[in-house]
Parts: sequence; structure tokens; C-alpha cells
Amino acid sequence: MADTLKKPFHEQVAEKLIEQLKQGTAPWQRPWKAGSSGFLPINPTSGKRYKGINAIQLISQGHSDRRWMTYKQATQAGAHVRQGEKGTSIQYWKFTEEQDKLDQLGKPVLDKDGQPIKVIVQLERPRVFFASVFNAEQIDGLPPLPPKEEKEDLWKAIEQAEKILENSGALISHQEGDRAFYRLSTDSIQLPSKEQFSSADKYYATALHELGHWTGHQQRLDRDLGHPFGSDMYAKEELRAEIASMIMGDELGIGHDPEQHVAYVGSWIKALQNDPLEIFRAAADAEKIQEYIFGLSLIQEQQKEQTQEQHQGITITLGQEETYLLPSQWTGNTQVRGCVELLDENGELSVVEASAENREPEFFGIYAENEEGLHLWVADCETEELANSIAAELKKHYQLGKEDYMEQHLHDLPGYSVIRKDGDIRDTDIYVNADDWCQSKNESMLENQQDDQVPHLLDIPEEGVKYLIDDDDYRIIFESELKQFNQPIKKESKDIKQEKTFIKVPFAEKDEAKDLGAKWDRQKQSWYVPAGIDVNPFEKWSVSQEQAITGNPREIPQNANWPQNMYPPSSFPSNPESAEKTEESKVYLAVPFGEHKEAKSFGALWDKTAKSWYIGPNADTEKLGKWKLENITNEQSPALSLHEEFSNALISMGCIVSGKHPIMDGTEQRIAVEGDKNKETAGFYIAHSNGHPAGYIKNNRSGIELKWKSKGYTLDPEQKAAMQAEAATNLAARATERNKAQEQAANRVVSQLKKLTVITTPTPYLAKKGIQPAEGVFTDKEGQKTYIPAIDENGKQWSMQYISEDGTKRFAKGSKKEGCFHPIGGLDALASAPILIIGEGYATAKTLAETLNFCTVAAFDAGNLKAVAIALHAKFPDKPIIIAGDDDQAEELARGRNPGKVFAKEAAQAVGGKEVFPIFAPGEQAGNPKAFSDFNDLSVNSELGKRGVERQIKCVVESLTQQVTKQKSQVRQVKKAQKETHSMSR
Repeated sequence: MADTLKKPFHEQVAEKLIEQLKQGTAPWQRPWKAGSSGFLPINPTSGKRYKGINAIQLISQGHSDRRWMTYKQATQAGAHVRQGEKGTSIQYWKFTEEQDKLDQLGKPVLDKDGQPIKVIVQLERPRVFFASVFNAEQIDGLPPLPPKEEKEDLWKAIEQAEKILENSGALISHQEGDRAFYRLSTDSIQLPSKEQFSSADKYYATALHELGHWTGHQQRLDRDLGHPFGSDMYAKEELRAEIASMIMGDELGIGHDPEQHVAYVGSWIKALQNDPLEIFRAAADAEKIQEYIFGLSLIQEQQKEQTQEQHQGITITLGQEETYLLPSQWTGNTQVRGCVELLDENGELSVVEASAENREPEFFGIYAENEEGLHLWVADCETEELANSIAAELKKHYQLGKEDYMEQHLHDLPGYSVIRKDGDIRDTDIYVNADDWCQSKNESMLENQQDDQVPHLLDIPEEGVKYLIDDDDYRIIFESELKQFNQPIKKESKDIKQEKTFIKVPFAEKDEAKDLGAKWDRQKQSWYVPAGIDVNPFEKWSVSQEQAITGNPREIPQNANWPQNMYPPSSFPSNPESAEKTEESKVYLAVPFGEHKEAKSFGALWDKTAKSWYIGPNADTEKLGKWKLENITNEQSPALSLHEEFSNALISMGCIVSGKHPIMDGTEQRIAVEGDKNKETAGFYIAHSNGHPAGYIKNNRSGIELKWKSKGYTLDPEQKAAMQAEAATNLAARATERNKAQEQAANRVVSQLKKLTVITTPTPYLAKKGIQPAEGVFTDKEGQKTYIPAIDENGKQWSMQYISEDGTKRFAKGSKKEGCFHPIGGLDALASAPILIIGEGYATAKTLAETLNFCTVAAFDAGNLKAVAIALHAKFPDKPIIIAGDDDQAEELARGRNPGKVFAKEAAQAVGGKEVFPIFAPGEQAGNPKAFSDFNDLSVNSELGKRGVERQIKCVVESLTQQVTKQKSQVRQVKKAQKETHSMSR
């Protein structure tokens, strides 16, 4: 079968789920037994579960093992993916990224160990990544999945579910009857009494489902709930609650019972057919529901602990999912204790130190010491190593927090700093060496400190830095950046400029430039060296004076009185009043994704070219201030260009981007991938840059493929017009080259045909297919290979199909195949055929020709059926057309798509014809789908044999012939009636 472009990821997922919904096997339609958790897919390498649509996608694959990992992760675990196994695509979105914390000069801020301090930056343009993962059942060398253990303490799960309901604060009432629902008007949940449920877990599963609806209230997650029962929107909300119920049931171990919601299946199918992305939104909302409900429970438990301890705690977050509550009077000291749980005579659980009971620890608790010397519980861990690691991390964050506090309050100390407006210099201000002043102030603070105070010592700056000091012994800090005021004493450097220096940085080197301190100018769309940074390290990216993009001149306060030599002579005009005022420009904002609606409501506008928000003319500047670039040290890198974006897609697929790649002119390209040797190129891609940029990538070494669409590149009208013109020129040039190459190939195969002989004895291929030689098919002198000419509707030969002894097929290199075909018996025989029957391969067409005793057509592959049908319909407009397609069950099982059926139906629809597919004996196709797909397989491999082909195809031919005859008769009668009416009127 010819390779075909895959549908977009969301359409593939939706189509598979639609089929499973019809069969009642979609993930949220399956019942999961209470008392055993663990059916949601997890990544054993990270220990985290897959979420959202990825969880739905992986469960729907039907594997019993919940473990999924990438090819690389399997290899790192000492296992390997079995040859021939196909991965399952998942996607993940990146809304934040970790960057080095930068100072005002754009340099990384280092910790006490000399390592860069990291900060999390919210992305303005979230990035989507695709990965291919394999189930543990597809991998050899992994340890078996431990059997699911029935929870001995199921009552704990029930107790936890009860706490969740209680902590939610939802108004829940119980009444007689079997109805369970959430009523929006009263913001309340009604449930049947607990006694009406066959088991406690079913009661809580139902309650959590309704609690999921409860989260949609406008004061909570604010979903659209105001729709009547039976409506499409009502069914969509049910889908969210059902998936959330499934997730919570697994997390708690109370199972999942889908029986109450079968009535919505039809609406769910309709919703996914109309909008495949609906399942993505539903799965994402379901995760939000689960997180919101469990989060409420956590908050309530924390509040209870705080009340019991009678003091407010400190919350420290180590990661996105790890939050620890500590006492407010924490000293920074922690303890790790091995612990066990004991059940006392009253049935109450208590935690004691394992050493006190002379037992091995069951888990390890982390305890924080307060100022009274008491150790208060913080968290429990499964291993001592993990507990010690978290304790150390908490202490590290305590130190960092202490240092941050000091930095924020240093300006409150006597003699440290005072902020003044630029140019506000007074007669009593002096200019001193900074390191001498800092040393003096440190000694003074150490002498005057009280016993209960920790001295906040000042960092001594690098040698040569100067400070302005006023008569009150305050260090003066101006509103502008301090770097503008600092000059080396020992050596005046001409390489440190007081204005932006724009540089031209290739995409591949942007990280190197960023590390050196370069920043991105959104308006100029260029990298630049900030003022005050040595430009020498950026020399390789420098641009000529003619090419340089100049930044805005700095505005000088009118009342400024500058001390002599405070700035380099070239930094400012000698007369500030004569400085030219710059043209008003856009003030750009760094608005994280998810906050754009808020920014827009304050008057922010979107710049399509810069791919950034900016302050609009009628905006509330004060409210937009938090997103100004000067208030954000770290921000996302600039939006990618089209080539950069596609390069990233290639790299994510394992391709090695170098040299001329990527070439985005619509031509097929080969590219090296990871694992290739020497000059191997196991990667393939094709990309278009005109219109809506898109492409297709396949890594033939890993089997992963991706249909790509550009998401982050916008062209202004001039760029678009230029690109369209260039694309049109390129297309015309490629068409000319292609036509020339195809003509050369046609001449070559015609000459080659003269050296071949007509087949008299079946070749190995014909013998295997059980068909006899026909006129127009050739072989070599040895009678081993089969050569089948490919012609167009006018009889011109453009190509030839070569079939070797083992059945391998190929076409003449560079030849034209689209719209070309082979008529069994020749074009004259086709003209006399009563009906046009078009099949994929030669064997199928020949089998049908032998059965019907008239000419049929071979289109060579499924992807060519439509083009051949259209060409022959134009040639023979009065002939009815039947498309004899293949039923590719093997492809459907492996990839979820049946190309034989899909392309046959498209071809028939294009010409108003009828498609037909072989029907095999019961069990044949299911047992070996590769051997039972076309009409030749029906004749040779099936127990139905040639008689089966005859019964099936002749029935369709006779039916269509009768239908056409009837239609022609009706047309003749209409014409006759029109003629008689016309004669009478005369």
C-alpha cells in the first residue's frame, strides 16, 4: 500500500474513541473494580501518571499493563522494544520553562556554590511536543507488572472519599428515590440514601461524579452548566464529570461504575464527530475537576492542622506538585525519623518511632524544629534517602528565603542606599571607591549590632566600582540602571557602551548569546547587547554601521548636573537639552499564556509581527505595569521563524538538522536521524512554506511519524506577498523540471520495453497469484520478472511497474504514476467494456477480468484510484464505474485506518460510481488479515475461491447495469416527451 499522510493527532484520537464508544469500550465506559487502584497509565521512569488526553489515548489502546515509556527510556532501563512494534503518539504542552535567574546586567545570578539560581518563567506562547511511547507489553526485558493487591483497608479509601465530600463544603442532601444530580439554581447535590446502594464504593463513586458537576459553578471552575437534559451541552458536561469520576476512582481506589450514563453515548459520538478537539477539552477539564476537588481537601486538612497547632505556618514549594507546610517559627533545622503505624486498643492509629518498638521502619517522617525546640511533622516518605533529600532541599530553600529577605530589606538599613531621580545631584554628594565604603559600613554594623540581631553585611563589589555618597552617608541609587553610573578606575574601557548594540545572531547560536547577556528587542525583532556590557564577546555577531539597528536615545533629565567623567564622552550629548526626542514606539509586554484575557481587558493589543502584546493607546498603563519588560528579569525567547519552528519539529523526531536542511519548497527530502551510520538517511520529510505552512516528517528508524502545522509564525502582508510570489515561481520551476524528468523517464521505459518479451508462461508472480498471462504484460529473457506498462487515458506510456520473483514492486525512477493505469487487454478492449471496473493491483484487476470476460483496469495502488477514475470518467462519460477496493484490515488493526476502503470510497464518490469490497468466509480475515484483503486473495486463498469472486462481483455489476439501463430509459422517455411537446406547440 502507498504511504499516506496521517490525519492530525486530535482526529486520530477522536476517530478511535468514536469506534470504542459504539462498542461500549471507551476508557470511561469500562467498569473498574473497587479496592484495587492502578488502571491509569503511568511512566515507570518518572513515576508519574499520564494525564488528560494522553491518559485517554493510552488506555484506549487496550493493554493490560499500565506502564508506558519512550524508546529511549526503555533502552536506559536495560530493556528493548520488540522489532516491528508501533509506538502510540502522545502530546504534551509546555507552559513554563526553567531559566537562569539574571541580574540587571543580564548575567546569571549564582548561589553560594557558584551554580546559577534557576527561576520558572511563564511562557507567552506555550509549546506543544509530540512523543511516541510503547507499552510494557511491547517491550522485552522489563520486570513483570506486580499483581494488583486487593486493599485490605478499603475502609480507608471510603473514609478518604467521605473526607473529600466533607471538606468540599458542598451542600449535599439525601432523599428517597434513585436520582442523583447537581442543581445549579440552588448550588446543591441530591443523592439517594446510602442504603439504596449495593456497596459503599458505589455510593461514593456517584457522589464524586456529582461533585464534579458542582465544581462547574461560576464561583469555582466556571463551566457552562445552564443547559437542559438531553442537549448537546448537557452531554458534554456529563463527559467531563464521567472522565473526572474515573480519574478520582482510580486515585482513591473506589473504582468506577459507568452504567448510569449509557444514555449519553449517542450525544458523545455526535460531539466528537462534529468537533474532534472536544475530547481534548473534556479530558483537560476533567483533570482540573480532579485537581480542584482534591485540592480543596488538602486545603481543609492544612487549615485544620494550623488551627490545632495555634500558629500560622510557612508553605515551601519545591516543585509543581510538592508543597510543604512548616511552622512559622521554624529554625531551619529538620529531623528524619523512621516510623511505624500502630493500632491501639481503641482502634485508633498512631505513629511512633520504629526504634522505640524495636521494629524496622515502615516509612520515614520529616519533622521541622521550631524556636521552642519542638519537632513538628511535615511529610512522610517511603525511603530514608528520599526523606533526607527533601529535608536538605527544605533547608536550602530556608537559606535562600532568608537571603531573599535580607536583599529586600537591605535598603532599610542606615547608610545603605537611597533612591533618587536621575540627575538629582547635590553639592554635598561625593564620588568614592565602592569597596572602601562597603568595608567601612560592614565594620560599623558589626560594632553596633545587638546580641539578638544578625548583621546584614554588604557584598563588596568588584574592584574599581564607584558609588555616589551623600552627606548623610547614604549610597545613592538612581532610578535608571546602576550600571550606567559605574566606571572602572584602573582602566577606561571603550568596549562598554551606554546604549544598545544590536547584533545578528543565528537561531542555532541564540542560547550562547543569551548566556553572554544578550537580550531580545521585540520591536526591532533583533538580539542586542544591553548597555554596560562588554561587546567584545559578541564580536562574531556584530553588524556593520550601515546595518546596525539603533536603540532609542536615553532621555536626559533637564535639571541634570553630571559630575566630570561620570560617563564616557560618547554616551550622552554635551548639551542634554539639544537631544532629539525619539519617535513614540510601542511598549511591549511579557504576558504569560492564560493571562492574555486579563491583559486584553486592560487595553493590551497584539502585535502579529513581533508575536507579543503591547500597551494600546487607550490602555490602563498602571494595571499593565506588572507585565512590562523592565519588571520582568526573565522572559520567553522570541517567537520562532518558520524554518526554526520546523527545525525544532525535525529535531524532536530524532532528525539531525544540518547543512541545507530544512528545505521547505514542497519537495521530498531525506535526512539523517539519530542512529544512522555513515551516509544513511533514514528520515523523510516534506514541508511547504506558502499559504499555511505545513509538512510531514517520518523517522523510518523508529517508525514515528508526524503531520506538522506551523503554530508560531505570522507573516505581514509584504512578507506574505513576497513569499507567495516566490512560491509561485518555485512551483512553476519545479513543474517544468518534473515534466522534463517524466518525459525522459517515459522515453526510457518505451525503449526498455522493446528489449522485453511477451509472457507466454506465467512468471513466478503470476503463478503465485493464480492468474494467466494477458496481452500487454512482459518479462525478461529468463522469464522471472514481470513488467506491466502504465499508460494514460490517451494510450501514452509514462511508466512501468517492475515485479520481482518475490513479489517486490517498484516503478521506473522519476516517472509519472498519478493518473496512469494498466487496462487488462489494452485500451481498445476497455473502450468496448460495458462497465469500468478499477482495482488497485494488477492481480486484482486480472482476477476480475477473468471472471467477467471483459477488460478491467489496474490503478497500481489505493492512492491512485481517484486520479484514474476521474481520467477514465472524462474519457468514457457514459460508462458506469465500479471501484473494486481492498479491505486492509491489517492496516486498520495496526494504525487505526483502512486505506483500501478510504481511498476506494473517495474514488467512487468523485465520479458517482459504486465501491465494492471482497467478503471472505467466516474467520478467515480475522485469523490472517494480511492474506485476505483483495479479490485475488478471495480467489486464491479463501475457501470461497473463484465462485465466491463470481457471485460477489457479478451481483454488483448486474445491479449497477440495471440501474444505469433504467436511468437511460428514463432519460429517453423525458427527451421523447419534450420532443412531442415541442412538435405540438409548433
